[in-house]
Amino acid sequence: MTTKNGLLPLEAPRGLAQSSNSRYLRHGRLVLGTLLLAAGLVMLIQTKYLDNISTFNVADGEVFFEGLDKCRESRSGDQGQQWTKDRKNPRWNPISGQQRPVLIQNATLFDGRSVLAEAVDILFEAGVVSSVSPTALNRQAPNDIQSIDAHGRFVTPGLVDMHSHHLLSPFPRLLSTSDVNERPVLGPITPFVRSIDGFKPYDPLIRIIASGGVTSSLILPGSANIIGGEAYLVKNLPTPGPNAEPVVEELLLDDGVPEKSRKRYLKVACGENPKGIYKNTRLGLAWLLRKHLKEGQELQERQSSWCRKAAGIEKTGFSQSRQISQFLKDEGKRPESFELETSLALLRGELNVNVHCYEPEDFDRMLSVLHEFDIHPRAFHHALEAWQLPEWLKAQEENITIATFAEHGLYKAEAYGANLRGPKILDDHGVRVALKSDHNSEEFYAKYLAYQAAISHSFGLSEEKSLQAITSVPARSIQQDHRIGYVRPGYDADLVIWDDHPLQVGATPVQVFIDGRPLLEEETLSNHEDLGASNPQAPNIRPSLAAGQKKDTCAKVQHADSRIVFTGIQKALIDTNSISFSAKKDLVMLVENGQIKCLDEKSSCFQDRTQEDFTHIALENGHVLPGLVAFGTTLGIQSLSSESSTGDGSGSKSEDALNEKRLRFAKYGIHLQDRALARARIGGVTRAVTAPLHGSGINQGVSVGLRTGASATILENGIWKDDVALHLVIGQFARDDETPSVSSGIERLRQLLQTGEDTTSGTLGIYAQAANGSIPVVVQVFNEDDIAQLVLVKRQFQSVNLIIHGGHGAPLVAKPLAEAGIPVILTGNRGAPDNWEKKNALVGPPLTESAAKILLDAGVLLGLGLSMDSKIHGLAQEAWWAGKYAGLTEQQAIALVSTNIDLILNSQSEKTDAGALVGDFVVWEGNPLRGEGSVVASFQGDGKVSDCWPDIIDIAV
Repeated sequence: MTTKNGLLPLEAPRGLAQSSNSRYLRHGRLVLGTLLLAAGLVMLIQTKYLDNISTFNVADGEVFFEGLDKCRESRSGDQGQQWTKDRKNPRWNPISGQQRPVLIQNATLFDGRSVLAEAVDILFEAGVVSSVSPTALNRQAPNDIQSIDAHGRFVTPGLVDMHSHHLLSPFPRLLSTSDVNERPVLGPITPFVRSIDGFKPYDPLIRIIASGGVTSSLILPGSANIIGGEAYLVKNLPTPGPNAEPVVEELLLDDGVPEKSRKRYLKVACGENPKGIYKNTRLGLAWLLRKHLKEGQELQERQSSWCRKAAGIEKTGFSQSRQISQFLKDEGKRPESFELETSLALLRGELNVNVHCYEPEDFDRMLSVLHEFDIHPRAFHHALEAWQLPEWLKAQEENITIATFAEHGLYKAEAYGANLRGPKILDDHGVRVALKSDHNSEEFYAKYLAYQAAISHSFGLSEEKSLQAITSVPARSIQQDHRIGYVRPGYDADLVIWDDHPLQVGATPVQVFIDGRPLLEEETLSNHEDLGASNPQAPNIRPSLAAGQKKDTCAKVQHADSRIVFTGIQKALIDTNSISFSAKKDLVMLVENGQIKCLDEKSSCFQDRTQEDFTHIALENGHVLPGLVAFGTTLGIQSLSSESSTGDGSGSKSEDALNEKRLRFAKYGIHLQDRALARARIGGVTRAVTAPLHGSGINQGVSVGLRTGASATILENGIWKDDVALHLVIGQFARDDETPSVSSGIERLRQLLQTGEDTTSGTLGIYAQAANGSIPVVVQVFNEDDIAQLVLVKRQFQSVNLIIHGGHGAPLVAKPLAEAGIPVILTGNRGAPDNWEKKNALVGPPLTESAAKILLDAGVLLGLGLSMDSKIHGLAQEAWWAGKYAGLTEQQAIALVSTNIDLILNSQSEKTDAGALVGDFVVWEGNPLRGEGSVVASFQGDGKVSDCWPDIIDIAV
């Protein structure tokens, strides 16, 4: 081929030219078709785009995608929070937070699970536990660290109270500051209210409760409503923020945690409280709850349908804007209800549900309703009859916790089935048990949460389970066991150093750390350096018998003419001036016809006697105590305080206090068969002084001395003294139409005594006897200024045997009381400033001295009374609590609830033959002051046996 300039020629051969033209033509057509298709697509897209532009509303897009975001939030559920060793405490801040590392050395540690076998050192910094290591390793502490030598003292995690109402109702309680229950305007179903909106961050109870070792509390709304609202967790550290100001948010355990990551809690209630307040039946309450949840469920289904459709539209790219607009036109925005928001979260399983219920039928029906909507509660609260059906509860809810009381009961119908061994029974069946306070008054006082554990331990719950019940178990139930309830690296530095084993009666913190910050002054710890030097031990569980075992022992005791020798007596805390007594322990005690004839070494007691003539009862740790006297309870006069039909009645209002014909006498109204009397018997209480129920006005009436024995009747043995004392009431609770003021009450008292002095009748009535001192005048009074007024009364009417009952303010006027010779029967030994009259009452160790110590040091003749029947089984422990901090011996302590009461009232049940003990006495196996003893036999002063082994495990008390 010829080329030009090396190029192909302009004209190619014919065949080749035809082939190239055909190929180029086809290629051109392909390109043209592609261009036309592309142009068409562009025109189509442009047309649709323009169409969308013409129909799209920006606001629709915002509504749509906002709804989708809420759909995703509601699907996220509870992811929970996990524990890590290197976690930070979100509550810590560099201004007020823990500044220096702290090392507690040589501690006996309960770490939330068990008591460690060897002493440990605990290091914490920036509000978090860094390490727990054996003291034996003798690690060198850094120079910048604060070291505390625990000297073997017991250390626990900060206690966790999963049911409290402080902050919602600060002490002293006032109508203006109480925000526990929302009622009645919004009705019985109020899931939308929040306890946090009623918190009073200045509440003095924050510090008082923490001084008892309680570092974390779940603050719930009350139980007036079927659904009471949301609850919130707090740390009991006053003004913890950087500026030390009373800020609600800074109290929260989750302060510093993002809102969406916080656990939410809900209070639900059933039974007497919502029934009584709203006048519904249980039938109606169940229906209202189901109706409400059904409404929430229907809204939830509408939301789910909306979310499914919206999610489908979100995945489309073609004509999405037009579909959104059409969707919103057809369906509207995502269905919402501000009122039902909390209930929807409940239905989605996002709330930790806590249900106030007491009785088996209420557990049954409440779970029936909740399970209908796939709701699973984490805990039943109060639950005093849960011990009756532990296996059923486990089958229904494997993660359930029973948050209950150790001793509180008998105060209303649904609390009448309480069992002191309830926590042990539940634990034996594998049901988790938490003990909580229900803090709202002196009777339900969160400061003494540890004592609830001590009581449950006394009645059979193991040492470790008792301590878990106030630490790790409630922490687990409220889903915070990743940061509280344990002493482990990575946990919040909430720790308590105790002056004794925390299950011992009277155990009190000597230092409390919350987020690593000390609550108490440093000298509180230094003042107790001599305590806990040896390894502190838990008390023993009290011995008990089954019904079958009781029969043989009691057959030996319950013969009036029997001669019994008790061996193994280790302590005698009775007045032994009239009987032989030289040895200090390992004594034998000879009892003939119900009276002690000898209490000494075996050789001394059997010098003139033959052993074979005596029935032998062997004890291991025998104790002999006087029979205890219960003062100030409603034993025999009222069974259930909430049910007027179960008692004598309290009289009408506006009675004439000076009209003696209107005076009421308890001796005419007592009933001697009651569960509270059974508790009295297992507590070694052989006698009680019971006044008429107080209704209004100053004049309560004349008390009776009754016996607690199981066989006591009105006709035989039931009453040891007909008229014990005239009881009056001074203060706010005595105001009525006749005495509308406290001052008029004082004036009526003066008039009453003056009337008695002016009586010239040969037959003296009660007022005349009161004026001349032949019958005591017991005045229930709390405020120190009102007590001072009574000192003036005594100075004017010197013959009157005036006695203060209650007496929370008495330590503030202790010296004038002693000088006037006015004794005190104190109910505020572990009292609280729960009302205005008591606002200056001492709160006791570790914050103040004990009331008993101040009164005794001043020379006041002192006895102890109770304000709640359900605590009567622990009267000896109350005496030891007072005795510990007043420096008393065990015998002096037990006198506070026995012989001192007789001295104060100038009364004695019976006189016995010369050479024998005067009054009742009780034989125990174990030491009752320490909560370790059970009654073996109770003997009356007249020689009769009133009880034998009243505490048997087969009977609920």
